[in-house]
Amino acid sequence: MISETAAKQAEELMALRRENEALSEQLKGLVKVEGRLYRYQEQLDAQLLEHQELYQFNRRLSASLELQDIFTVAAEFIVNNLGYERVLFFGYDEENDRYAVRALDGYYRREECDAVGSLAIARTDPLLTPIFSGEPCVVCFEGRRSPELESFGALMKVSEYLIYPLGTHARPVALLAVGNSPTKAQFCRRVSDSEMALLGIGNLAGLLSSSIENQILFANTKKALEQERLAEVKYRGIFENAIEGIFQTTPQGMFVSCNPATAEILGYRSPEEAMATVTDVSTLYVNPERRKELFRETRQGRKVKSFEVEFYRKDGTRCWVRLSVSPTLSAEGELLFVDGVMEDISERKEVEAAIQLLNEELEQRVIDRTRALEEANAELKQLSGELESAYTDLKLTHSRMLQQEKMASIGQLAAGVAHEINNPMGFIISNLNTLSKYAGKMAQFVALQEEAIGRLCREGGAAEVAREIDERKRGLKIPYVVEDLDHLIAECLDGAERVKKIVMELKSFSRLDESEQKQANLNEGMESTINIVWNELKFKAELKKEYGEIPTTLCNLGQLNQVFMNLLMNAAQAMEDFGVITVRTACDNGVIRVSVSDSGCGIPTDKLKRVFDPFYTTKEVGKGTGLGLSIVYDIVKKHNGEIHVESEIGKGTTFTITLPVVSP
Repeated sequence: MISETAAKQAEELMALRRENEALSEQLKGLVKVEGRLYRYQEQLDAQLLEHQELYQFNRRLSASLELQDIFTVAAEFIVNNLGYERVLFFGYDEENDRYAVRALDGYYRREECDAVGSLAIARTDPLLTPIFSGEPCVVCFEGRRSPELESFGALMKVSEYLIYPLGTHARPVALLAVGNSPTKAQFCRRVSDSEMALLGIGNLAGLLSSSIENQILFANTKKALEQERLAEVKYRGIFENAIEGIFQTTPQGMFVSCNPATAEILGYRSPEEAMATVTDVSTLYVNPERRKELFRETRQGRKVKSFEVEFYRKDGTRCWVRLSVSPTLSAEGELLFVDGVMEDISERKEVEAAIQLLNEELEQRVIDRTRALEEANAELKQLSGELESAYTDLKLTHSRMLQQEKMASIGQLAAGVAHEINNPMGFIISNLNTLSKYAGKMAQFVALQEEAIGRLCREGGAAEVAREIDERKRGLKIPYVVEDLDHLIAECLDGAERVKKIVMELKSFSRLDESEQKQANLNEGMESTINIVWNELKFKAELKKEYGEIPTTLCNLGQLNQVFMNLLMNAAQAMEDFGVITVRTACDNGVIRVSVSDSGCGIPTDKLKRVFDPFYTTKEVGKGTGLGLSIVYDIVKKHNGEIHVESEIGKGTTFTITLPVVSP
């Protein structure tokens, strides 16, 4: 019995222990739950405090009417209430398609403010790709970094940050960036991608987006209202001040509105008087059928432009007006109003009538004038025949003058060439006379030798014969003759070569009328011309030749030689005292330049522009025809070239010819 009781008590004790252990476990669970509830309560209190602060912040935002004010207030709120160290607002710059800093807080050093204040993010920057792809924000912190994120964080002077888009459109209106620097991150609200960490800043971003959209809507509404007001003022100004009449009528013909110009055209003092007096616009029409015609068009909904009609004025006088009207139809196609513009064309009509009368008078005058012109035309034909005959004579005279100029040049050239040939021909003739004498002496000496040799053979006496021959040899100066004979022959050959060269150059130069063009070197042509006219130059000037490396070109060298001759002769004639003539040639960029300069008296400025005119000359009467430079100008133009002249009184003149290099 006792053992049963003990066993029962033991079982009860064991059950109590198990129950106690279970209660203990439940108590531990309750303690843990209570701790979690406490933490939840703290979080709820913190969230409630944040919501209260956000509510107060939202009231402050409601008083901000400008985006810059919203950014400034929000930046201050984030630093002071949400616990982040630094904040930046980027506004969209549409002109440069980028986001630039508009407001900042948490930067207290001047150099940091200047550096961060100039930051900008291109809209296409990969940093913003997540936002444009639908992500709520861009986050950078210890467990979530990349080189691009760290690089931009360094620019913002933070080691952890997040960027939120602001606005409800596909393209954010602005960007909100918050973060902490490495040295102060532990004392601030840390950046994380957890839901709780993002909740506060997310709620703020929502409020800011709403405020920004409201501000943009308000600004756009304000702008639209202002534009509407300006449009109304503009329309009213146009309506009141237009010189054309502007009006609106009902289908029954009553004025709904009209401007002062309409009243003035119709002879009324004010629009009010016109609208009160004219109760049916059909009474204005002098011809009622024109009113019906216009009404049919507007009834069918068609616009009518430049409809000219005659109206009655208030005082019964008439005026012509031009109407342009546009109908306003209801949804069912019923005519509601007719809007129109009226222009007074009475003066134009009067002018047209006067013009018509004038035209009739002019037609009669034309008939009379035509008859007179026919008579004058007959006289003109006779005069034209006389002018053609005179023109033919003038061309023949001009041709003869050109030929005379050529002949004068050739005559002057021939005189110089004759002088040049005279020199070698003089000593050739002199040498030939001497050679004739030398030949007589040599023949006499040879005959003496033959006679002496014959006597020696017949009579002997060699010593006597040798002595006699030696005396006669010295008497005839045979050693001198033999010595001088080679020198005379060499001089004659040199003179003959000089004559040959002069003749060849004269032959080359004289091909003035040769029409065929060939490849030629202008340096050679200039040198040939100088040799021909050298007799005219050597007594007047020192000649300096500065030839450049120039290519051959397709040209008529004979004609260009005539150009060179005229320029050289003019240069020589321009110098009263012994001077300097300089000839230069060069080639640059496919253009050959040839210049002839003199140190003569120069050409006056008032005469410089006329030097190429036919028959114009600065020389004395009888010393020039005035055709030399005219011929030069024509030849250069025929070669597609240009000729320019520069001159200074007392210092000289330079003629420069430019010719294109032409390949065959």
